[in-house]
Amino acid sequence: MRFTTFFVSLLFFIRLSSASCSAEIIDVGPGNSFSPTGSDDQKVINAAIQSANSGDTVQLASTTFHISSPIIMKSGVTLNGNGIGATVIYCDNPESNFATQNIINCEGISDIEISNFLIDGGWGSLSKMHAAKNKYREYEKGVLLSGCSNVVIHDLKMQYSMGDFIVCKKNTSNVQVYNTVCKPGHDSFDAWSAGDGILIFNNCWGTFINSCIKIHNTKNVQICKNTFYTDTGSGNAGVEVMGGNVTGLKINNNIFSTLQLNTIYQDQADGACSGRGTISNNIFYNSPEYNGINGMNIKSTDNIVTSSYSCSRGTKDCGYVAENGTRNLSVYNGSVEPSVTFPADGSTISTVNGYVSISWAYLNATRYSINVYNSTSRFDPSHLIYSLKTSQTSANVPINHNGAFAIKIGAHDDVHNSWVYSSPVSLFTVNGKKSATVSSGIFGYLTDAKTGQPVQNAVVTLSNNTWNCTQITDIDGLYQFTVNSEKGKYCLTASAIGYLNSPELPVNMTGINTEMNLKMVEAPDYCAPHYVQLYISNNSNERIYGCEVQIYTPNNDPANEKPNFCAWTNKEGRANFHLTQGVTYKIVTITLDGQKYTHKLTPDLDQYTIKIPSSTASAIPANTTSAIPAMKTVISANCTSKQINSTAAYINASYYDSSSQSSNLTFVLGTTSGGKTFVPCGISGTNDNVSNPIGVVTDSFIVTNCSGKTYTVRITAQSQTYGSVCEAVNVSFPSKFPNNNVPSVGFNMSYFCILILVIAGLIFSKTRKAH
Repeated sequence: MRFTTFFVSLLFFIRLSSASCSAEIIDVGPGNSFSPTGSDDQKVINAAIQSANSGDTVQLASTTFHISSPIIMKSGVTLNGNGIGATVIYCDNPESNFATQNIINCEGISDIEISNFLIDGGWGSLSKMHAAKNKYREYEKGVLLSGCSNVVIHDLKMQYSMGDFIVCKKNTSNVQVYNTVCKPGHDSFDAWSAGDGILIFNNCWGTFINSCIKIHNTKNVQICKNTFYTDTGSGNAGVEVMGGNVTGLKINNNIFSTLQLNTIYQDQADGACSGRGTISNNIFYNSPEYNGINGMNIKSTDNIVTSSYSCSRGTKDCGYVAENGTRNLSVYNGSVEPSVTFPADGSTISTVNGYVSISWAYLNATRYSINVYNSTSRFDPSHLIYSLKTSQTSANVPINHNGAFAIKIGAHDDVHNSWVYSSPVSLFTVNGKKSATVSSGIFGYLTDAKTGQPVQNAVVTLSNNTWNCTQITDIDGLYQFTVNSEKGKYCLTASAIGYLNSPELPVNMTGINTEMNLKMVEAPDYCAPHYVQLYISNNSNERIYGCEVQIYTPNNDPANEKPNFCAWTNKEGRANFHLTQGVTYKIVTITLDGQKYTHKLTPDLDQYTIKIPSSTASAIPANTTSAIPAMKTVISANCTSKQINSTAAYINASYYDSSSQSSNLTFVLGTTSGGKTFVPCGISGTNDNVSNPIGVVTDSFIVTNCSGKTYTVRITAQSQTYGSVCEAVNVSFPSKFPNNNVPSVGFNMSYFCILILVIAGLIFSKTRKAH
């Protein structure tokens, strides 16, 4: 019986050890375990979460998941989507009882990560939220954290919800929130008796009814590099402190933009505040200044007030330049002259409903001035027909007659307290009038195609053969046009600094509101390599899946049969390669039946199509997967160790991708706590991060007092063919180092588990024979 107990314990240990060998990715989406049959998609998501082990990732596909009850998180699990613009969790029927629950529920758990998707509260528009009954309720929490620890939330967006986005309560501690965008109906972030250690950075917080961030009786809250703004509703504050001990509060390097009531504020109705904090290097843009928190010892320095907001509140630290000469957002200093973006200089246009839409370049000035004259040579008050000072970058100017006009745009230089005007003025001619019945429109969001983050200050133009109008996207990447309710075809274009111009997109108006969301592609720096998409098709324009594509650079040794890059086309017939403009590459395509074709390419675009004969290359069915080799035959990872002295050793890790299609390679040294949770050691190596690894890449760590210890090296990379790659390799050291300095070879824990199982089986067999 003693041996049986030992054997059962050994099997249990082996199971735990095997589970921790490498984190698994559990896919949830079309083609796996997901079927969009209604409003209960939370069932398959929750089933995937409950089946996951600590360290696993539940990967949500690029689709919309309709849910009617909460998603329940579990300790040690990552819930990840494919980006804000790709994966959506949509709340069906928000006026039902679901509105009193949480969208993502996290209670009494730890070591979780939530990232890369959009949460949509289901109301559809701000106007519907305004019209709804009981609109001030605090329901529909986006993410509830109650009694949790070690939480990371990033790259999320929440919209059209009347509740709070993220709520921390009941001693929730060690929380990081970054790269999120929020347009809620109530509060964006709420820390209510949340414990200790909350870091909120690089987010965009909007408030519709109440405040962006609320803090009550929570210690060591750091709020930095965020943008706060007010949406259509009144809003209360950017940061609202609601009483209790808030020692360690740090609010620095944030932008408070166009907040109507308060920037940083204390609601005395919720009790007295206590503790120490700092508020520094913030910009209060077109908003009230910070005016202190009663009961707290606050050190307020180097805040920048660039305000045209009329208020009686005073400030003791109004200044335009911080002591260290830095600021989060550079204030307009007059170095660039304002310029008109529409109408084009010298163009002829028609009025629409008696108005001309005029827009100008965004310069981060607090105020702009627009003056329109009915003369192209005399710019005096007798010829001035329109004048406006505004914080916006567009205006609708009433013009009711044909003729020539001039536009002079001014921007307020906030550094030198003066005005800078465009020179020369911009001219345009009005010829004709148009009448439009305003009852429909087009709207949408511009987002970065790679990060999913909003693209603000982009110029979006809607036009047809006789009419056009221009809008500037807001801080959330939103644009909105009101157009003729009659049916018709329009053209939509967008441009933004640092991005490629969008193609002309046709819009077929049907007399109702139309939503068109655009993804902007960052303009590549052609002085450096950038990704080029190669599509392989036959003469019938059928895309070829699973075709091997080899790339040879000009300096490749002719005697070397190995290509510099190699990949296999996906189901869209596409393979991506990191190529340099102006370099002539040899491209070899190999079909499934072994036929080879050679082409040459000198890239100066982002996309090319290579055609091969139809007789030997037929399109492959979408469900075929055998064309692409297994990952283990392309990507390999390994670890070894070498003794330095009686207490110290090297740990050497290596990674190799034979296709040269990996990026963002990282090596992290750690240990596996409790047989499940990976804990980084904080020991840096020689080559921890590599953007674009070529050949075999190695990293070395030095560990001391390592006798009898087992370390884990986590190697992660992004493969163009296989997606996210993660390898966890263990390295164990004996309890006493030998004197001969023999290296100890690292091995995967699963092989060790199998060896122990075999030995145990032999012992068990002999024991039974003896009995």
